[in-house]
Amino acid sequence: MGKIIMLESKCGDYNRSYLSNVTLWIKNSRVNLEVCLLRDLFAGVTMDMEFLISMQNSIKYQKIFQYSLDCCTMLAQKRNNMFKRWFSTFFSSGNFKRYCPVEPGIYYLRDYNYNTLFIPKFLYSGKYRVKFDMFQLRNRDRDYVMGCAFEVEIK
Repeated sequence: MGKIIMLESKCGDYNRSYLSNVTLWIKNSRVNLEVCLLRDLFAGVTMDMEFLISMQNSIKYQKIFQYSLDCCTMLAQKRNNMFKRWFSTFFSSGNFKRYCPVEPGIYYLRDYNYNTLFIPKFLYSGKYRVKFDMFQLRNRDRDYVMGCAFEVEIK
């Protein structure tokens, strides 16, 4: 398993009809996150994720992997995949729900060691940008909930 170095992180873009606060801070290689959810999240919560790699001797990134994840279905499944393994590491450092629906309230991640994440073999040493946008499906429309972006180096 490689070591992850956080270069930059941002979680400031969110829908104020769903969230009243999103605060993210990194200290001593640990992630802290607090979100104040104003309304229920229910079946149909999806997360669109992109993994991009930094091009050598350039400021540009190239997309290497993209995935749309149905969060409620993933949490309900018994089968263990890479994303479920990632999500399961959050539970010991926070109060996130392990199932849907997710009721309004304050949810947090405290002192989370991101070096406990499983790093798939296709993510070799280098600089990456990882982005995710969360949506709630409502009557065939996708409501934007929040988005985050992280720039990391895997050594």
